[in-house]
Amino acid sequence: MNKNVGIATGIGIAVIIGVIIFQINETMWEQVSVEEYYEKGGRVAGVVYPDNPQILGPLQINKDKYLLGENVYVILKNLRPGDQGSILFITPGNIIYNEWGFNGNERESQKKYFKPQLLKGKNLCEKEDLVGEWTVVFKGYEMSKLHFEMLADTLPNHEWQYETCNVAYEIDITAP
Repeated sequence: MNKNVGIATGIGIAVIIGVIIFQINETMWEQVSVEEYYEKGGRVAGVVYPDNPQILGPLQINKDKYLLGENVYVILKNLRPGDQGSILFITPGNIIYNEWGFNGNERESQKKYFKPQLLKGKNLCEKEDLVGEWTVVFKGYEMSKLHFEMLADTLPNHEWQYETCNVAYEIDITAP
C-alpha cells in the first residue's frame, strides 16, 4: 500500500511541476522583430518592449527601450509645495527636444506623453538623429540623469512618420 501511495504522489508532483512549467512558458513575454511582424502578417505576441520603469526622484518613465513611433509616457508625482522647475528631454545629439515645466504649488502630480519625431525647427530631420540614448534631467541639476534608448526599428505601420521632416507647431491654448 505504501508503494502505491509513493508512486501516486510522485506522479502527482510530476504533473503539477509540468503544469507550472507550461504556464510559465506560455506567459513569458517574447519580443519579436519588426521584420517577423510583417512576415507573420501582424500575428505576433509583441513587437514593442515591455514596461521597465526608469525612476529619478519624483520622475518616472515607463520604459528603458522604445521603437520609433512609440509614445514615451512620463509621470511626475509626489511634488511638494515649493517644488518647481523644468525637466529637459535631450536627444542623443545633445539637442533639447522638449522642456516640461512643473510647479508643486499648483499640482502634486503631472502626466505627459510624447512621441519623438522629426522636427524641422529643431534640426532633427533624419531618423538617425532620434536613435540612441536619450537623457532626461531636471534643469539646473544635470548631475542626476535618467536614460532611455530609442531603437532604430520603427513601430509597424508608423514608417511614414519618419520619411520627411515636419514643422512643429506650439499652440498656447490660453491665448489662441
